[in-house]
Amino acid sequence: MRIATPLTASLGALLCLSVAGCAVTPTASVRSSSMKMTVGYTAIGAAYSDLYICQDKGVFKKNGLDVKITLLNSSSQLVAALVSNGVQVGVGATTSTAAGAMNLKGVDLRYIALPINRYYLEMWGRKSVRPGDGIKGRKIGLSSPGSLGDAAIDALVKHNGWRQDDVQKVFLKSTPAEVSALENGAVDAIVTQPPTGTKTREKGFKKVMDFTGLPAAANAYTVKTDYMAANRKAVTAFVKSETECLAMLHNDRAAAVKSIMKHSGVSSRALAEYSYDFFNPLWARTPRVDPRLVHDAFAATVAKGVGEMPKDTSSFIDNSYVDAEQRSGLIRSLYP
Repeated sequence: MRIATPLTASLGALLCLSVAGCAVTPTASVRSSSMKMTVGYTAIGAAYSDLYICQDKGVFKKNGLDVKITLLNSSSQLVAALVSNGVQVGVGATTSTAAGAMNLKGVDLRYIALPINRYYLEMWGRKSVRPGDGIKGRKIGLSSPGSLGDAAIDALVKHNGWRQDDVQKVFLKSTPAEVSALENGAVDAIVTQPPTGTKTREKGFKKVMDFTGLPAAANAYTVKTDYMAANRKAVTAFVKSETECLAMLHNDRAAAVKSIMKHSGVSSRALAEYSYDFFNPLWARTPRVDPRLVHDAFAATVAKGVGEMPKDTSSFIDNSYVDAEQRSGLIRSLYP
């Protein structure tokens, strides 16, 4: 029996984006000779530096794309944005897009690139909060159900063999709201990506832990198959750009730090440099989607009562674009 959750409720709401009566039909494919594309991402932070630097350095334009990057309020909005064609490429928590892939008939999604294969999050909190069992019983601020932070806490609970109610989740709708809740004492700790939570150290809060030891298909780039079928040239150009920009992040620290400062809402170079040093070991060189991690994302979503496990989760993956760049020698040429 399917259990009603906030995540299934949000999926039900997005059904009404398509047509009256809430019946889902695939939106018309976008065909554009100018290769315009809107890319949606789901949180403020340095995890999306590949997008930032692609935009700032003109890599998208060089590869024939006219790209607009847009910030969505949460991961729960990502599938809705893809369904309504508000964005053509989306990047956010794979657990959230997995829920949409299982629940929305007529909506066929594919993961085409994975720039980070770990939970790239930190927990910042009061000085009294200790890692490990010290987190038990604490109020942990998260953005929304189905967000990467929500999935990371679930993974931590499972990894440590805890019960689900050992940690009190408090959903606050956005990462800025998480910071406010920590500062006003509504929660004991928050889970965010650098530099959002990192900024709280200026107010006397401390880093409790990070989640980088836990593997995850954290922010896979996602497209609808009907868009991909009609716009293969654009998708190819996007994956080529993504591959080049990951190399740029690894090879040009100064440019990466500048982009982080521009797009992540921090004026402090020290915070931007902290963020770069946190993410640099995590950014992939070859952004191939790991089928095992996608399987785990679907399994984690089903475990929360959302959807039914597909027979073959690898059917939601299309690594052909990344593989083509690898065969062409591009990836090898980007790393001297």
